[in-house]
Amino acid sequence: MLEFKHLDFSINQVWCAYICSTINYMVKGLSFLAILGFMGFSLAQNLALNKTVAVSSIEANNLTGNLAVDGDMTTRWSSAASDPQYITIDLGAVYSIDNVNIHWEAAFAVAYQIQLSTDNQQWNDVGGSTNGDGGIDTFNFSPQSARYVRMYGTQRTTIGGTQYGYSIYEFEVYGAAAADDAHLSGINIDGAPLSTFSSTQYTYDYLLTPGITAVPSVAVTTVNAAATYTIDNAQTLTGTTTINVTSADGSKTKEYNINFFESTYNLTWRDEFDYTGPLDSEKWHHQTYPPNYSGWFNGEEQHYTNRNENSYVSNGELKITAIKERYQDPTSGTTKDYTSARLNSKFAFKYGRVEVRAKLPIEQGTWPAIWTLGKNINENGAYWQTLGYGDTNWPYCGEMDIMEQDANKSITSAAFHFPDVNGSPTYTTNHINVADTSGTWHVYAMEWTANTINVMVDNVVFHTLNNAENPYFDNEHFILLNVAMGGSLGGAIDSNFSTAVMEVDYVRVFEIQPLSSDSLQQHLVIDMFPNPTQGNVHIKSSVTMQKITVYDLTGRVLVQQYPNGHVAQLNLGKMPGLYVVKIEGEDLVTTRKLIVR
Repeated sequence: MLEFKHLDFSINQVWCAYICSTINYMVKGLSFLAILGFMGFSLAQNLALNKTVAVSSIEANNLTGNLAVDGDMTTRWSSAASDPQYITIDLGAVYSIDNVNIHWEAAFAVAYQIQLSTDNQQWNDVGGSTNGDGGIDTFNFSPQSARYVRMYGTQRTTIGGTQYGYSIYEFEVYGAAAADDAHLSGINIDGAPLSTFSSTQYTYDYLLTPGITAVPSVAVTTVNAAATYTIDNAQTLTGTTTINVTSADGSKTKEYNINFFESTYNLTWRDEFDYTGPLDSEKWHHQTYPPNYSGWFNGEEQHYTNRNENSYVSNGELKITAIKERYQDPTSGTTKDYTSARLNSKFAFKYGRVEVRAKLPIEQGTWPAIWTLGKNINENGAYWQTLGYGDTNWPYCGEMDIMEQDANKSITSAAFHFPDVNGSPTYTTNHINVADTSGTWHVYAMEWTANTINVMVDNVVFHTLNNAENPYFDNEHFILLNVAMGGSLGGAIDSNFSTAVMEVDYVRVFEIQPLSSDSLQQHLVIDMFPNPTQGNVHIKSSVTMQKITVYDLTGRVLVQQYPNGHVAQLNLGKMPGLYVVKIEGEDLVTTRKLIVR
């Protein structure tokens, strides 16, 4: 016998008895509302049926999210066995929603919320439970406009143990079309999503990548698919593209403006190595403390030192030298057969261009690298860790490998390291053939914006990351230069190896600066750090911040501050998760993603 809870419509006792007896003979798989339809009741359409679904995880490949909206009560979505988890339905347009039904499998939620959103960012609770007991949960509420409907589970049932996740046979949504909405649901610029987009933010300053002089193409989607829009493209740079959105019934209009600005690279930090002797200690830090005490990562076979033998400047070039020698590390007391150097820049930055002109060692077993890590990495002995910034474990800090080389010395690789949706380390990588890396100077470079990260050799791009969809590369990074020995990428070391050198002609960092507009510069110099964080966040702005609001993924306000100044500090305590920080001021409305570990 199926159990019905929270039903909010009136049916007389005769009909109730008839319904209950009828259900015993109905085919398993029909929802309660469908059964009422068979009996002649006039019912609203299930808006969720066969719509697009996004889920936090799946237990197995045959338990995917779309099975919770296929109208079949014998199929189901099931999540991984952890908290929290969610399932989000994109209805494809804005509707006036007043009813949600969830048909739980045996692995149900004890605590969860039913949430609505128009933009898939800000969420409003319309129902839920803190003592759920499975079966069928039905929630009726006053009509609310929404395109996205989500079940956000925070506690699974302990019945049968906690080895299962959340499992739903069918997720139903009922309501009527809302034809009066005139908002956008997304903006794409030259095919990439606008990373700072919010449906209720109507003006954007967009700094083009240096060298781009053509007006970008703009494409949009509306919150209500029945709404109409026009796009009036900018005619010049600097220029403004205007989007006018009209609701389906013609009663409402909204105007969105994108101000496009040309830009240039401004050299903000460099070392030309135009001196002789030890490295400039104002610019570089020797990282010598082995993080896992006995040694470095990936089975590497060297100790790093701060000795001149392993790193020095001569003839206008930095020499990072790996040496075969028996060496006892003074920190750990362990002994290895090779030494080298690992350098941290005492400069950190967010977005811009990095250039390193270098010659690489050709000796087998060497593993040269030019790369960056988040300034917030929690790694003993790293420069920024020694200054108190290290509150985030790898790979949540983000890692960008501009150049790595393995046993094949004619190939250069690049990679981006970050967590996957389950928090496990993952990466993307690619490589390019580069001739004579040891005898010829090559420029290894990276261009990094809020939307895209490109890695290149001699200005040939060979690896790209869509940064608009990745929150782990929106924090300050520092540069690392090193030569490792052996390990997972260096491979077998030549038995005749004695020494090898990576030569560096210069290291340069360029940050993007607008060619015009004071207002754009004001928008660009808002910085929030560290991010990710363990709870404490600093915000700096070149314009006065009047209000700061922190939202969780349910859309609830967690923190509000009114700094009325250029500096603010937030303390979110022990609240791991992904949050949205909205910063408001005169002529300023912007949002930032914030990760609390």
